Amino acid sequence: MTNIQAIKLLKGLEQGLDDYCELNDEGKTAFRMAITALEVFDISEQLPSAQPDIIRCLECKFASGDSRICMKFGHSPIGELDFCAWAERRTDEE
Repeated sequence: MTNIQAIKLLKGLEQGLDDYCELNDEGKTAFRMAITALEVFDISEQLPSAQPDIIRCLECKFASGDSRICMKFGHSPIGELDFCAWAERRTDEE
């Protein structure tokens, strides 16, 4: 499912629920927040990375390996896509 399809589905669900049982303000806000997040995420996916050479936590020299903990900051757990501003960077020499 693409973000556009999910957005259309959420808008339809919001309208259907509102017609059926009159969503309260919290429900409407939740739908709008989810839709906005998908819209923003979709746009950000099309933009090139400002830091294409970043090393993810699992590849960083501070990753502890099997325990998936950052030895520099003690972050736990380290996820597949996690990175931080202090992460080791790739260089032309590598």
